[in-house]
Amino acid sequence: MTQRKLYYVSISGKRIEPEPSINDQLTVLGTPDEMNKLQQQLDQIQRDDEITQFRAPIPYKSSEHDIATDKFNEDLIKVYHAIYELGTDETRAHIRQMNILAKLEDTDYNYPGYER
Repeated sequence: MTQRKLYYVSISGKRIEPEPSINDQLTVLGTPDEMNKLQQQLDQIQRDDEITQFRAPIPYKSSEHDIATDKFNEDLIKVYHAIYELGTDETRAHIRQMNILAKLEDTDYNYPGYER
């Protein structure tokens, strides 16, 4: 069985590092295979982010219900779930405190004009 070790995940940098740095990082405990899968998820949100950035300069079209934005949010939820599952107690507490999973899953678009 492969031994688990500490890694440091930067959501904004979309990377996993073996040593802590000054960047915003969440600490996880995992095997190289688990880190490879997590890196693939981070790579996916990087691709999603690149697609959604092309939508930003279009001033007349709302992006709240854009397919690319929805995909980015879904993939970001998957990343946070994976980090939560692999996270240290401190990382899990931080994610719970952020309440990020609930916020991303409930976009609260129940206002007029946001119907699909």
